[in-house]
Amino acid sequence: MRRLQSKHIFITAVACLSAGLASAGGHKVVLPPVEIPVDPQVKAGVVATLMEAEKRWNSQDFATLLELWDDKDAFPTYLAEEQSQWFVGWPRLDGYLNPPKANPAIEAIREEYSGIQVKQIAPDLAIAIWYMHFEMKTIASKPIGEDIRVSAVLRNTDNGWRFIHWAESPKTALVYIEDLFEKDVAPGWDAFYEQAKADKKAVWQRKREQQQKQQ
Repeated sequence: MRRLQSKHIFITAVACLSAGLASAGGHKVVLPPVEIPVDPQVKAGVVATLMEAEKRWNSQDFATLLELWDDKDAFPTYLAEEQSQWFVGWPRLDGYLNPPKANPAIEAIREEYSGIQVKQIAPDLAIAIWYMHFEMKTIASKPIGEDIRVSAVLRNTDNGWRFIHWAESPKTALVYIEDLFEKDVAPGWDAFYEQAKADKKAVWQRKREQQQKQQ
C-alpha cells in the first residue's frame, strides 16, 4: 500500500511539473541545432578563444581570463549565474575574476564546453552560443555539477577574438528538475517501453472482452 501511495505522489508531482511547464509556454522540446553559415576562419578564431577560456577556468588561475577580454572596450559586461546583478566595467569584472583573496570554500572548478555555434554580426564582431557543463567542489562536500547555456559577444582584435560580453543562462527550476528525473531512467527503458505498450493494450483488450461477455 505504501508503495502505491508513493507512486501516486510521484505521478502527481510529475503531472504538476508538466502542467507548470505547459503553462509556461509548452513542454520543453529538444530539436536538432540549426546550422549557422559563417566564415571558417571566423569560427575557428572564436572557438579557439572559447577553448582557451575553458582551459584557464580549469587551471584555477581565474585572473588569466582577463587576458581574453578586449582591453580597449570601456564597459565589458558579464553575467555570472550565481550573481544577482551584471558586472559592468573593468573594476567589477576584475573584482570577480581577480579578487584580492581566494574564496576558501571553493576547492576546485571544472568547465566543459560543447555545441559551440558562431554567428558573425559585423566585420569585427561575432556572437557565440554554447553549452557549459559546470562542476565544483567546496570544502566538506561532494562535488556538484550542472548544465548551463552561455552566450558571448567577441571582437576581432590584433590579439585575436576577445570577449566584450558574457552571459550565463541556467535552466528554470522546473526544467532542471524534469531533466534530473529524465537522467534517472535506467538503461533499457526503450525496449521495456515498447513491450509495456503492447502488454497494456492486451490487458485492456481482455478487460473489454470480459465486460462484453458479462453484458
